[in-house]
Amino acid sequence: MRTVADVQPDRNAAGKFFEELKQHLNNRISPSEVREWIQKEKEGAGPTGKEYEGLFIDKFVLPAIPEYLGKALGLSPKDERVRGAFLAESDLAKKNQLTSGSPISAKKYLFTKVFGANSKSVVESWWGDSGKGATSQNCPDWAFRDPCPHTIFEGKFFRQGGKEAARTQLVSGIYQCFYYRAHPYAPEIGKHPAWDYEYACLFAYDASANGSLVEAWATLNKRAKDACWDTANIFVIVLPEK
Repeated sequence: MRTVADVQPDRNAAGKFFEELKQHLNNRISPSEVREWIQKEKEGAGPTGKEYEGLFIDKFVLPAIPEYLGKALGLSPKDERVRGAFLAESDLAKKNQLTSGSPISAKKYLFTKVFGANSKSVVESWWGDSGKGATSQNCPDWAFRDPCPHTIFEGKFFRQGGKEAARTQLVSGIYQCFYYRAHPYAPEIGKHPAWDYEYACLFAYDASANGSLVEAWATLNKRAKDACWDTANIFVIVLPEK
């Protein structure tokens, strides 16, 4: 049985890992470049809000991770072990040889990651005629595996909206991390990796004109903010830093 003395060094190391990753991404993602990119996207096909999130992660976040991951592991960013430790939902990341696969769950689970789903919708899915909605297979935006500490990331891109929209985005993102952490260990099935994540991380980037998301995180009740890491093992990264 693991004791408090065993666990604390792990938490300290994990906290340091996340904090340094936060600084790395803050240095690599330029707010001015993000604004220019949004403008170009608006002038083009005009992606939906959800598409913006995926495109942003593909362009600014995932390409910046191998450099940090290699440094954290004492390896070259191009070392095959770095790629092997890096999983992402993105097909583009795999195509560009950044990742080694997808972090999709090995098994299906009873609930979905949708925050606020009511009991009636769950009852309908469990006792429905088709049975198709009774279980759900889920995939975080990206994750790390051995030789890196096992970690799930849920990425959020906040492009526009005010105070209430920003608060809702944070609650939803933190809940999704909590949901992922609640999954029990599942052995590998085919190409899907086993889930054995002790920590989760919400990465949220604020590209709104008034910095609503950054402000929402800064003004969050201290007890709730501290509980994310202290009791739920969820590290929250909100960028850009002021």
